[in-house]
Amino acid sequence: MKTSAPPLQDVVVLDLTRWLAGPYCTMMLADAGATVIKVEPPEGEINRQLFPVIEAGDGETVSAYFLRLNRRKQSVTLDLRHPDDREDFLDLVRGADVVVENFRPGVMDRLDLGYDVLSAANPRLVMCSISGFGNTPSELRDWPAFNLVAEAMAGLVRVSPETGEPQALGPAIGDLGPALHALSGILMALLRRGVTGEGSYVDVAMLDSCLSLNELAIANAEIADEDFEYGRRINPNLAPYGLFPAADGHVCIAVASEPQWLGFCQALGLSELAQREDLRDGSGRVTHFTDLIEPPMLTWLAERTREQAAKELAAASVPASPVWTSREALATDQARTRGMAEHVVSPGRGNSWPIPATPIRFEPGYDAGPALTPPLGSDNQRYLSRDTTSTTTR
Repeated sequence: MKTSAPPLQDVVVLDLTRWLAGPYCTMMLADAGATVIKVEPPEGEINRQLFPVIEAGDGETVSAYFLRLNRRKQSVTLDLRHPDDREDFLDLVRGADVVVENFRPGVMDRLDLGYDVLSAANPRLVMCSISGFGNTPSELRDWPAFNLVAEAMAGLVRVSPETGEPQALGPAIGDLGPALHALSGILMALLRRGVTGEGSYVDVAMLDSCLSLNELAIANAEIADEDFEYGRRINPNLAPYGLFPAADGHVCIAVASEPQWLGFCQALGLSELAQREDLRDGSGRVTHFTDLIEPPMLTWLAERTREQAAKELAAASVPASPVWTSREALATDQARTRGMAEHVVSPGRGNSWPIPATPIRFEPGYDAGPALTPPLGSDNQRYLSRDTTSTTTR
């Protein structure tokens, strides 16, 4: 396969982020070839201390949380409250393309490092802020927020119709959604800079992002005046569309069109249902799901493993899949064939663990390099006018 330079090879990113949303965004930039320099306090960012920790060799441990989010990055240590370190940071800004931060609103201004200061140092700079409720004036601007807060306020947390209990989402959508929206905004700003020569300020709020991701339920409520209760059926307008029990677990089935419905009936031997005009569209199938469709479907699934059922449905052009566990998902032949499992390497010791790789593929491809994670302050000599590794809070 032909190879080329990474798409962001000449882009320099200063990464002031911690927790999940910011580090995930900058990880994606690093995977695309950007030089991502983590700017950490002298004691290291909080992700280095988060559990779970794993053995890294010679009795040392490393945070799995830090490992998975900081591959292909570099690390410098600066106390941005100290005038000398602040000047060192501004020197870095003058040679950078992007700054990403996810402090609470006002922190960068209190450090005298707001966008007005940074853009004065580098008018071509793209600065991205990720916060709970955005940096513009609002009632909630200064509220603390984690992903669950944003998910709950955006209506993404639902009450189970079976138990009456609220159900949190599995992955941290309230962080990962904003991370990807921030990534999109940064790339848009870089494209705009290529035309105008000017930098931009990108303001991403976790709540805004979650509201955007919850578009189906909100549109259903506002336009159709239907507040759908999510259970095993995930889409209020389609059926069968959800997760259903098989002999050894669950199967995802997603029938969204008439051809898929006919394929579903063919796979299950439901010729009588296939001939009914009132089941040809989604609304009719939703109406008759529990009395006509679900009983024979559950009987058919109970006689098959999740993989057998998914293969038979897929052979009839019905979107379907086994519901894998997280560990099973990365070990499938499909994930392996697509190169979705890569090994992240711990700082200093060379131990490695499998994690999901970047999902973005290019043709011609490029070599992203090994997924190394940086020891604290390992790049101070390279980027700073003085080594600040041993700096303590002053």
